[in-house]
Order: sequence, then C-alpha cells, then structure tokens
Amino acid sequence: MRTTALQALDRTRRAVLRLSHLGLDLTAYRTQLDAVLRAEIGWDLAAWSTTDPATLLFTSCVLVGRDEDHALEQRLFDLEFGEPDVNTFAALFAEGTVAAGLHEATGGDLTRSPRWRRLLAGLGVTDELRAVFTDRNECWGTFVGYRLGGEPFTRADAQLLAALGPIVGDGLRRCLLQAAAGAAPGLPEPPGVLVVDAAGAVTSGSAAAQRWLAEMDSPGALPSAVRSVAAMARAAGSGDGGATPALMPAQGRLPRRGGGWLLLHASVLSGDSGHVAVVIEPARQTHLADVLVRAYALTGREREVTELVLHGRSNAQIARALGIGVHTVGDHLKSIMSKLAVSSRADLVAELFGRHYLPARLSGSLPSPYGWYLPAQA
Repeated sequence: MRTTALQALDRTRRAVLRLSHLGLDLTAYRTQLDAVLRAEIGWDLAAWSTTDPATLLFTSCVLVGRDEDHALEQRLFDLEFGEPDVNTFAALFAEGTVAAGLHEATGGDLTRSPRWRRLLAGLGVTDELRAVFTDRNECWGTFVGYRLGGEPFTRADAQLLAALGPIVGDGLRRCLLQAAAGAAPGLPEPPGVLVVDAAGAVTSGSAAAQRWLAEMDSPGALPSAVRSVAAMARAAGSGDGGATPALMPAQGRLPRRGGGWLLLHASVLSGDSGHVAVVIEPARQTHLADVLVRAYALTGREREVTELVLHGRSNAQIARALGIGVHTVGDHLKSIMSKLAVSSRADLVAELFGRHYLPARLSGSLPSPYGWYLPAQA
C-alpha cells in the first residue's frame, strides 16, 4: 500500500477499534461503524447484519440510507439463497475472502450477477461492496454497501474493509455477549461480567462471573489476565495506539481447571472513571440450534452435514471435513432433504431461513453470541 493508504488504514483501524470497546449495543455499534467507514470508503446505502455462525443465516439487520422495506428485503433473500451468483456471502466465507466489490468481480459486466439484473439495477445501484466479519473463524456478521452512481468501488476499498474485518467481527460478538450477560437466564453456562476499576481491582461482578473465576487455575486470586485485558480496553477505547501497538481487540484466555478454556473480553464503561467491564465466557463451538435439530428430527451427523451445506461446501469438501465417503454424504443429504420436505440445497436454505430465522428477526428477538437467538424472556 502507498503511504497515504497505510495512514488511512491506521486511522480507520484506531477508530473502529475504539468503537468496538465502548460497550455499545448492536444498533448503536453498527450505526456508528457505518458513519466511520462511509467517510473513508463512501457509499449511498448500506446494510449491516449479524449472522448465526452455524448457518450463516441473518439474525438481525441495521439499514442505513433507506427505510426498511420487507418486500424488497424478501426479494434480496430469495436471490441470495435461491441460485448461484457472484460474491454470495456463503461463497466469500468459504473462499476466505473478507471483502469484494461486484464491479471488479464481474470484470465490469454487472449483468453477470442475477441479483443485479433482477433487482439492483432497477434500484439504480451501480456497484456493490460486500464483506463477511469473522471472529475465531466463525462468521458473526456481514456488510453490503451500494453506490448509486459515480465511480465503482476499488480494490483498495475492499482491501481497507478486509483489513478491518477481524476487529468488526470481534466488535459484533462483543455486543452479542453483553446482551447475553445481561438478559439470558435460559442460556446454559451464561457469560459473566466483572467491573474492574482503574487500579485493577474488581468492584462488582455477576454470579456467573464468580462461577467462572472459581473455574480458573488459581481460584480466589484475580488473574493478571483480567487486569491485562482491562488495560488493553482502556487504551483501545481512548484511541491510544501507543499502548496497543498491534491495534488488536482486548481479549485473553485462561485454562479451566476441569479442562477447556475461558475467554475474556473487555470494554470500557461510559464516563471517564476508568472502569472496565470484563466478560468471561467458556470457549464453545457453535452448532445448528437445538430447536432446529428437534424440529426436523435430524441426527447428529445430519446436523453436521447441514451446517457444512449452509456454509457452501461441496459434497467432496463435506466428505473430507467429516472423514466419510462422498456417497455417504449424498445419503445424508437425501435424508435431510426428505425430513425438511425440500428438493435442493437452495430450498433447504430457504426453508430454514423463511420458517425459523425470518420470523425471529421480525419479532425483534436478540441474536445470541453462540448462534441462533437468546432465550425468550419470561
């Protein structure tokens, strides 16, 4: 990158890192994130979504630059899930591509994209920039920005967004964790919160946090990792890059006495008191939600195959990932499609999204930091 591009990246990274450590809720985080990145890259409309990492299906969305239009949104979903296209979110994730522009991906011929021909062209869209945001190799959100005229997005625009991807992925999951720690009594092993003051002392903590402290290698003593991530969060929240030369999120991990790991995430609290909230959670892998497994009576292996299908993997890739034969994958797919009463992979995605995710989204359910949605409050 040229010096000016590197300076822009450093400036923007600091701004995004700061936003990710201010303890914002999902809507405020995405709205402010849009303002920061729109100023650097430029777009006319944007949609910022959270996703269930087990399925890559959308769990919430913030639209900037246009009022919500559920009919238009449904047409976009139908095109996204219904047929192959350029730069689908599943394809970007499967290929390890964080961000890409439609103009560049089509060689300047936007008509190669079905969604542009059938929908975006009629809306006056002249280019589209997409991104997937991951944290620990799991996708927690997506972005799509549209330009309505002017120059197309450049490769440098995509590179800038891609460089920020891990920070945004972490920021999205931080927002989800804070909601879960404050309002998720039905979660097994819920995250806990400690409040640490400027001197590194714990001033308060939730019952869940106390349980996780007892799981650490030295119960009864506050691990130095807690004070360390708190200090990192203060630096990130203030934009003090000198204290965080790597410009990475304030995270840490500690071994559990019973095996496995505890993850720490720190964000500054409002005001200038120097107090920091440290969220403690057990490390866990996301899977297809139990509610979906039960709804269709899927076996454990069928759940694994379904997850990989939704991630855009081919039968051969699924076979390699699960250590089974390609024909066995095909047999599992036949069983899955029979149980869901669908006849294609596209129909499988549409069935899960339309019957389960979309109603939850429209009802305002809060997405979970472990996939699916938080348990409904009594």
